[in-house]
Amino acid sequence: MQRVLFNINRIVKPTDEERAAFERILRPRVLAKDELYVGEGDVCATLAFIEKGCGRLYYEFDGWDVSKEFVFENGLLGSFVSFFSQRPSNVNVAALEETHILEMRYADVMTLCQTYPVWQRFGVLLLQDQLTRLERRETSLLKDAPEERYRRLITEHPKVLKRIPPDYVASYLGITPETLVVYQTRQESSA
Repeated sequence: MQRVLFNINRIVKPTDEERAAFERILRPRVLAKDELYVGEGDVCATLAFIEKGCGRLYYEFDGWDVSKEFVFENGLLGSFVSFFSQRPSNVNVAALEETHILEMRYADVMTLCQTYPVWQRFGVLLLQDQLTRLERRETSLLKDAPEERYRRLITEHPKVLKRIPPDYVASYLGITPETLVVYQTRQESSA
């Protein structure tokens, strides 16, 4: 919990009372490897900070699945749209390895934000960050060549290739697993 709280304190500066109120709504939980946290069609009742481990958001289409996002330590796991709208999720959310999380229930988050403006501000900053990342990803998928998306991924997020199975990385980049191998081989030979 301390690592998550340390990083939050870098973004907003809660008072001792505000921090204690936040800590009270966090519930520790461990997700097993491959455990589904939110299924498509289910309402996302909780969001969770990842203390240790990683998760994947993905869509399923006719027997295929497409990775939307990977979430690592200190990131928020869940379906934002489903959580804030309290409507069924369009995305699946699963743990890729044993993942230790700090969950927050919807009602608790709403009460916290209504009671303490610092947490409302923190929520707005998180949503701004999420929207920025989503727009950057959408722009990259529409404008960048696949190899450019690969190069950016290994430069900006090298841990993805170390911790995420290649098939998931390929689907995230919008390429086949075979193409990913070609890009990796090129990268290794030029290094």
